[in-house]
Amino acid sequence: MDGVTGRRTDKNRNSGLTWKGKLNLAVTVLVLLLGPVMMGLGSFMIGADEDLARSGVQAAGTIVRFDDVTKASERRMKVEFTSGDGASHATWAAVDHDQYPVVGDATTVIYAEHDPGRAIVPGYESDGVWVRGVGTVLTCIFAGLGVIFVLLMVGAYLKGRSQRGKDAPSPG
Repeated sequence: MDGVTGRRTDKNRNSGLTWKGKLNLAVTVLVLLLGPVMMGLGSFMIGADEDLARSGVQAAGTIVRFDDVTKASERRMKVEFTSGDGASHATWAAVDHDQYPVVGDATTVIYAEHDPGRAIVPGYESDGVWVRGVGTVLTCIFAGLGVIFVLLMVGAYLKGRSQRGKDAPSPG
């Protein structure tokens, strides 16, 4: 029995993640990607609204509702307009805190000729601005937490190295 260690090494060891570890990793990756995905989606929405502003059909609209609330994401107005085919439509627009639309006032609406349900109110924010803003905030938060985590890990590693250096026997 020469060279017997008492340990079997011919079996493959399971060094992979457990299903809980895989789930944790998947959730972490999704959370980290949420901000950049929202930034991209918001930019896409803003671009689509800018294209509509350049190529859409203008119509006269009337402000029929204004939700003047303190929470910026809920400060919106509803504008009704009639498309070229005579059908009535309505669209919502985000209202900035320095804007005060008045119910009953006339405003311009730009809509897609073949899809009047897709419309914007020039001079008011696109919903994409909010989506991109939230994505930017989430990205900054998670990137900041990641940097702090890495700095803490590097600090702990360097502290451990310096401790090991002090504990080592001196050559003598």
